[in-house]
This record gives sequence, C-alpha cells and structure tokens, in this order.
Amino acid sequence: MEKSKSFPEYSCSYSEFGFRERSNSYNFNGPNQKGNGFSASNDPELKRKKRIKAYNVLTVEGKLKTSVRNSFKWIKNKFSDIRYGV
Repeated sequence: MEKSKSFPEYSCSYSEFGFRERSNSYNFNGPNQKGNGFSASNDPELKRKKRIKAYNVLTVEGKLKTSVRNSFKWIKNKFSDIRYGV
C-alpha cells in the first residue's frame, strides 16, 4: 500500500509535546491530587453557598408552578362564567 505524501511519518512521542498518557476511564469525583485544582468538597463555606443556591432554585420553581396553576384556574373560571352567564 502506498504511503500518503501529505502525512509523512513522524517519529515523535507525546512526551515531547508535554502530553502524558491518560487512561480511558473518566473520574467523576474531580481531581485526585490534593492541593491541585478546585476542591469544593472540603470547604464548608462553598458547600453552604451551593446548598443555598439549590434552595433558591427550588423556591423559584415553586413560585412559577403556583403562578401557572393560578393562571389556569383564572382562565377556567372566566370561561365558566362566560359559558353559564354568571
């Protein structure tokens, strides 16, 4: 089979460019090294802020659901009033 002229063979390794070999598995728990990267699991203040944001999201969702529910009730009542002539 003929070699491609546009892609000649190079004899270089990943380490020459600063890359390192990685496993194919993905770690869902964040970085493994301590002190390297962002670690919110040890900081209680960041945990608290994250928890409060989650509560606020749930509060907004609840308010939105209530508003939509009340809107449908109002529309239903208006059509009932029109239909039955109240």
